[in-house]
Amino acid sequence: MKRLFTVAALAALATVPAAACDPEEMDRAMTEVCAAGLSAATEALDAAAPHARDGEMTPLTARLHDLRQHCITGDPMRAAADIVRLARAAARIEARGDRPANASF
Repeated sequence: MKRLFTVAALAALATVPAAACDPEEMDRAMTEVCAAGLSAATEALDAAAPHARDGEMTPLTARLHDLRQHCITGDPMRAAADIVRLARAAARIEARGDRPANASF
């Protein structure tokens, strides 16, 4: 849960303009925020992995890889927001623990 708050705080920092509103400085700052978010999201996914059901981690891990590329070459602000969503999904898996899946009819 602490990791989720860390990622949320980093996303909030994304809305703070960089020094003197220099576009290059803002891009550099957003890339740093994005990288920090990736680190926290990776920790969240690692913590969720033991509790994940079959096939649950594959799309999350693939999304993390995509977001890593977006931080580097794409839109780091959008990637930072998506990283928060990814960490939230991982936190839900971790919080669920090892409870069995609901029965389907």
